[in-house]
Amino acid sequence: MNNRSIPSLRLLFVFALSYVSATQAQPLTSAQIKQIEEIAQTVASQHNANSNAMLDDMTVSSRAVAIGRNVRFENVLRVKQGLPPAKLKEFSDETQREIVPKSCAFNANNPGFNRGLSYTFSYVNIYGEKLAEFNVDKAICNLQR
Repeated sequence: MNNRSIPSLRLLFVFALSYVSATQAQPLTSAQIKQIEEIAQTVASQHNANSNAMLDDMTVSSRAVAIGRNVRFENVLRVKQGLPPAKLKEFSDETQREIVPKSCAFNANNPGFNRGLSYTFSYVNIYGEKLAEFNVDKAICNLQR
């Protein structure tokens, strides 16, 4: 996994913080939902604008897509074809151990995150085989405590 992506994620999360007010209204209004969806789109756009900085010997491509209040980070990695299930589990576990705590820390004071902004991290190899996929949202972060 590439640690260069973490500073850019930090920038995106700080950017997202500036767009959401700190009130904790329940349930969300359609305007609030739209605001969080716009934040998700901005996060995805910013990620894509900086995606070349995340490429290395292993990472072939990285792009983000906003779908509602979710930002899906899609990463293509240069790893061999047909990895056994045990290796896939090991990769997934290690990647989650790296990404989840950092994402939770970056979003600890993010009101948008409290209102449903979430992230999906997806990894495939250059052959299109799924390596790992996991979500990070407020509920996942609460389990980390």
